[in-house]
Amino acid sequence: MASIRERRRADGTRSFAVLWRDPETGRQTSLTYDDEREARVAKELIEAAGGHAAEAARIAEAVRTPGPTVESAIAEHIDLLTGVGPDTRSHYRGQLTRHIAPVLGPYPVAALTYRHVAGWVRAMGDKGLSPKTIANVHGLLSASMSTAMKLGYRTDNPCVGVELPKSVSTRDEMTVLTRDEFALLLAKIPALYQPLVLTLVATGLRWGEATALTAGDVDLTARPATIRVTKAWKRDADRRWYVGPPKTKRARRTVSLPDDLVDVLLPLVAGKAPDDLLFTNTVGSQLSSSRFWTTTWTPALDAACDPRQPDGKPDADAPRLTKRPRVHDLRHTHASWMIAAGTDLFVLQRRLGHESITTTTETYAHLLPDQQRAAAEAAGRALGGLATQPNVTGGGVSRTLSAR
Repeated sequence: MASIRERRRADGTRSFAVLWRDPETGRQTSLTYDDEREARVAKELIEAAGGHAAEAARIAEAVRTPGPTVESAIAEHIDLLTGVGPDTRSHYRGQLTRHIAPVLGPYPVAALTYRHVAGWVRAMGDKGLSPKTIANVHGLLSASMSTAMKLGYRTDNPCVGVELPKSVSTRDEMTVLTRDEFALLLAKIPALYQPLVLTLVATGLRWGEATALTAGDVDLTARPATIRVTKAWKRDADRRWYVGPPKTKRARRTVSLPDDLVDVLLPLVAGKAPDDLLFTNTVGSQLSSSRFWTTTWTPALDAACDPRQPDGKPDADAPRLTKRPRVHDLRHTHASWMIAAGTDLFVLQRRLGHESITTTTETYAHLLPDQQRAAAEAAGRALGGLATQPNVTGGGVSRTLSAR
């Protein structure tokens, strides 16, 4: 859409004119630079902004104004972050390298506009990135632009108002098991790991929290017995594991235990020093989530979904699991069971270690039985017995309702 034309002045110096047509007026417009690199940056920015005159004028000024690039501004934002671990910082740098720097990285941070960000978001969608990934990467860019405002690099945040793609998946993002479904799965878990799986579903702990528990974190003599969550497995900048604080401040919590789980944990705690890991692999070391998934969880799912007789043949009469939950779905299952039992959402928030009650309600409000029942009753009152009328069959439903 835009082009660069080199010109030589009478004094022998060169200039570089960026030429394009304004999409609203159709008139040819130009900006002139003494530096070819600045002209090429301006050309890319103007094309990404659609050639609109108002934004082109801002771009022209921003390209000439000294200041950091988008890539360096985001890198500075990541370095300035407080309250995050090295694993999170490394993850953000990876997002910058993979998703932001190749497209927006070279632009002057002051020249970035809403159109650039919107086009970048659309391009990520066209590449097949998931809505969740796009939202996460856009969040990093937006937070970085807010930091850039605080540092005086620009006066506004070009990410504000950019509409992000929504998920088109028709599947639930969580899989919740009933008691009988969980029992089917538990029966296929090796005995060594059954106490861990029971703890996950009975407490709602995250994997990294449960596998970082030590014997000293468990108080089985209290009434009720409790687990104190004060740490979790983390990764450092080199992706090496270490034990650090849990996910958030509210993730530090005390979780009460049911009596049935106490009976399971008593022999596990017995004989262990306070600093010994409560749950370990076969050699007494840290449990790897990926290895557990591959060697334990997936085979258990396969066996529960496709039960076999002792001779290896399919057992058509045996009950089978029709779902394939993740390990993290044990946390969702726990929340579902608590809600079904009438547990208050504020109590559930503290038990799960959510930083905000909003997280709890947005994640689990659809499971609230009383609200679902009240909504169904309200819909029934609105129907006013229409569905039970004799003439309401097949296509008659829509005709009767539309006539009201």
